[in-house]
Amino acid sequence: VQWRQEVNPMSANMDDLIPSNLFTQLEMDEEQDCDEPVQWRMNVRMKTVNVALNLCLRIGVDPPDVIKTSPCARTECWIDPRSVHPEKALEAIGKKLKSQYERWQPRARYKVCLDPTPDQVMKVCVSLRRNAKNERILFHYNGHGVPKPTESGEIWFFNNGYTQYLPRAIYELQNWVKTPSIYVFDTSAAGLIVKWFLEYANQRKEESDGNWDDYILLAACGEKETLPNNPELPADVFTSCLVTPIKIALHWYCGQTIISGIVPSMIDQIPGKLNDRRTPLGELNWIFTAITDTIAWSILPREQFQRLFRQDLLVASLFRNYLLAERIMRSCKCNPVSYPQLPPAYNHPMWRSWDLAVDHCMTQLPQILPDKINLYQHSPFFQEQLTAFEVWLEFGSDDQLPPEQLPIVLQVLLSQQHRIRALELLGRFMDLGSWAVNHALSVGIFPYVLKLLQSSATEMREILVFIWAKIIALDSSCQMDLILDSHGQNYFIQILSDLTIPTKQRAQAAFIISAMCNNTYSVAQMSCLNSNLIGVCEDNINSEDPLLRRWVVLCLAKFWEDYEEGKWAAIKKRVHEKLCGLLSDPDPNVRASSVYALGTLIRPRTAAISQQRIDVELNLGLTFPVVSGDSSILFRKELVVATARLIEAYEPKFVNVLKKRLLVQEREHEARSSIGSKRRTNSSSNEEIIIDIEDEPDEDGVYDFIWERLVLQLIRDPSPEVSNLAFTIHNSIRDLAVIALRDRGEAPRLRMSGESPRTPSKKKSTRSLVDMILLRNSPTVANNFEDEPTQPNETLVSTLYDNYCKYFRKPLLKEEIVDETAPMYCERIWRLERNNQLIQQSKQLPDTIELENEIAILDNKQTDVASHIEFHSFDNVIVMADVQDRICIWNWEDDKHLNKFHYCGQNPSLSPSRITSLSILNENDISPLISVGSEDGIIRIWGNVYSPTDYSLRTAWRAVSQEDRIPRDQLMSNVGLVLDWQPENNLVLATGSARVIKVWDVRKELAIQTIPTETDSSVRCIASSDIMNVSVIGCSDGTVRVFDKRENHSKPYSSVCTLNEHSQSVVNVCIPSCGNYNFITAAVNGDIKFWDIRNGLESVRAFNTQMSISCFRAFDSFPIIAAGSTDQRIEVLIYEYFTNIF
Repeated sequence: VQWRQEVNPMSANMDDLIPSNLFTQLEMDEEQDCDEPVQWRMNVRMKTVNVALNLCLRIGVDPPDVIKTSPCARTECWIDPRSVHPEKALEAIGKKLKSQYERWQPRARYKVCLDPTPDQVMKVCVSLRRNAKNERILFHYNGHGVPKPTESGEIWFFNNGYTQYLPRAIYELQNWVKTPSIYVFDTSAAGLIVKWFLEYANQRKEESDGNWDDYILLAACGEKETLPNNPELPADVFTSCLVTPIKIALHWYCGQTIISGIVPSMIDQIPGKLNDRRTPLGELNWIFTAITDTIAWSILPREQFQRLFRQDLLVASLFRNYLLAERIMRSCKCNPVSYPQLPPAYNHPMWRSWDLAVDHCMTQLPQILPDKINLYQHSPFFQEQLTAFEVWLEFGSDDQLPPEQLPIVLQVLLSQQHRIRALELLGRFMDLGSWAVNHALSVGIFPYVLKLLQSSATEMREILVFIWAKIIALDSSCQMDLILDSHGQNYFIQILSDLTIPTKQRAQAAFIISAMCNNTYSVAQMSCLNSNLIGVCEDNINSEDPLLRRWVVLCLAKFWEDYEEGKWAAIKKRVHEKLCGLLSDPDPNVRASSVYALGTLIRPRTAAISQQRIDVELNLGLTFPVVSGDSSILFRKELVVATARLIEAYEPKFVNVLKKRLLVQEREHEARSSIGSKRRTNSSSNEEIIIDIEDEPDEDGVYDFIWERLVLQLIRDPSPEVSNLAFTIHNSIRDLAVIALRDRGEAPRLRMSGESPRTPSKKKSTRSLVDMILLRNSPTVANNFEDEPTQPNETLVSTLYDNYCKYFRKPLLKEEIVDETAPMYCERIWRLERNNQLIQQSKQLPDTIELENEIAILDNKQTDVASHIEFHSFDNVIVMADVQDRICIWNWEDDKHLNKFHYCGQNPSLSPSRITSLSILNENDISPLISVGSEDGIIRIWGNVYSPTDYSLRTAWRAVSQEDRIPRDQLMSNVGLVLDWQPENNLVLATGSARVIKVWDVRKELAIQTIPTETDSSVRCIASSDIMNVSVIGCSDGTVRVFDKRENHSKPYSSVCTLNEHSQSVVNVCIPSCGNYNFITAAVNGDIKFWDIRNGLESVRAFNTQMSISCFRAFDSFPIIAAGSTDQRIEVLIYEYFTNIF
């Protein structure tokens, strides 16, 4: 029984359990993660370049609607106005506020308005808008010295003499500042300002009064709230939170927590600088940035997070600090207001981590002050967060929700101490799929990893190239950033050139370089040429790793695609010769990549031409026919695309070739169709035509050869995908030839493809001879004649590269975990255990054998006479082929018809070859494959055969070429194609009416050996044994030939002996696993012989069934043989006793 193999389902991995697809042809990643990149890159980079600071304090004079207690909050910008003269205090506060904002945006233009009038504010705002143009303006309003905003949305300023408070409507302020803008309102009842601002903005939007979408509002409190008056906090606590977050946070923490030995005055003595992460103060600021980023990331939609925290540096800083303001202000019974409105964040769990970090720092102050900073112990915050991230990666859920530590990992990249670990964890996260890469880009990882390319550290090269492979696989638009901002091509070419780096990382580097050059990005191609990319790729092109070979070849293809200087440089180094050597690579993906690269090397028709270039390209055209018999559909599809490029480059030559062919065929057709002409006259006229053509100089011989041996061969390809593509080429050139002939008036009867005849009644008579020839030879031509005319020069576009790029979107670091609770997995395990039990049971010979009991009668009215029948080894399924070459599948136990289809697919009339071989493959799988071999030497593999709607052709190829077949006039009997499947070795042996046996490796999709049969007779049967390491063939001349499969000094499958005892054609050869014989043969005349070649070249037993045998089989597990005769008799015998049991 074929494909029986005992497997331990509990110890084998899933691929070993069920080889659901024997073939490695690319499935174009149908099940891969194909998420599209999110909009992580900001369309418009915004800067706040102008700032108006308006301080309405009127120090010493309290506004009439404010009653201050004693003591109360007094400090503004951490300056106590009572410590100096009021005018100097106001000026000092203005300067301090300006310096505080400059920390966040040092390059902005600042205008400070101290106790201003409305006119002064208007002039400043108008001037700033004029200078800012389309950039953002910040308007800061401190109204601690003026009344609260009015109920109608007015804010207060002063008159020139400071004797009156002058109101101005928010509507006017909008006219002055315009958009884009950001407003900070630090005053009581600031929520009223926000309310009326939004009211007026919506009104302007309805009136189409400019763009009123881009504005941001930050207000200190709600509509009916008053600013806090806590003497332990500054009077401008909201502004302090926005511009000095660390200082106010520490002061507030001291007010909330009692720590022995800590007083608020120590806060100003904390050593370090805010921008130095190695110091206590800088570390606190670093942790604060990471925590506020994390809070915002976890509560905001991605689009809003991008706008508020990644678009503008100053806006991002203000909103980080606003999160702190919300926490502190709420503790003071105030509710800050913002637009866009943020979800509540004051009670986010990450604030506990902040409190812990502050506590860790503050408790050390007595030991490190005043000058003992070296005793400071750094916070373990980032180490702990990385550990939490690692735990999430190990045990996180599959709901595609990112961990909250992702923004913290981003901050850790700034630390050289933790950078390697952070990069490794980030790489593991991005390996989860495209959704993870999208999240990483959205959080802002891109500028960090881009800057790291400038580092010379070797320890992070491998993980950095992996991260960039993930990024660029999802979003190829990063190619410009890699070239223009960091000269990334040098970084990755250096990795590719270092042969000590693992091949996987070098393959990723080659992929990144190819993506940089993709879409003919000339800047990258030129940079790679100057960086000797060709030489580096040559050093890697013969690597043992097929993944590296594939991507080095694709890297070269993208490097010289539409880049003539790169093509010339490659031709001078004879790179194309090395690529031609890869056309026989054992990996089908490498072969497909090689033919793709050779196709891109061919020049466009408009490019400059030289004789050297012509020789190289025509040599490629002569090489392509040699490999056109490759069994990989993927390879042959790329071969069609490469052929299309070649024909486009030499289009006039191929048009001339087809013109000659059409003229010859048309004139022969006309001569033979002449009414009343004699046959001899027709022959003479045909000879004259042929002589005329042959007398012309044969300048187009090589082009005619390419057309005949390549284009027409691809048109006859067994795969509809390949033949359709090839016929597109044929139609294009043929139409151009027909147009040229029509213009010269030489072939008025020829029609273009898809062109209807002038009158329906003449449809058949007006079809030219070439049409009828193509109809007989092409599986796809018939439908094409009824379609729309093909446009000349139609370009075929390969999708190979884009589909290969999806490989890097898959998880690469972690092996795929099989879900053992999945129904599919459980069913497969059950099937394996059941099949193993059936195998064991079949090895036990029962006491009685009953073969006379009828178990099923199948109604065969839907099909014709059966020509082949195959039983499924384990399921109650029978597969039958009839004389009309249809495949019919039955469940014989339930008498249920499962499916029926023609072995050629949807166009059964286009293939006249009959079925000569039928096999069931992958019988352990839930849905097996069906192998069909036909008389023309083609193997077709069908999948999902139990489904009448989803069955599909998995692959098809010509296993025995026309050149290897025995001519029909020399055949004793045409047996067609005979196959021997060897699943244990991933091989199939193909022979039949041929002088050779082709050995195909179905994993490599490549013919690995051609074995001469050493006879001119057809091979009627073939069988193989892994135990004996032999293959045996039976021929129509009665000879039996044995081949040794073992590899020795010579090639495997070397001929061992020829057995000549049969006088007539051998019907079948069987190699049972039981009994004392090597193999059993049966001949047409009824002779059955048993062989043991260990004991000589003569049969050890023989007998004659006294009937003419038409078919013969031996059971595998116990000694039963069955022979069928031409007079519809069947004999079943136990050959150990030669007992006739039926």
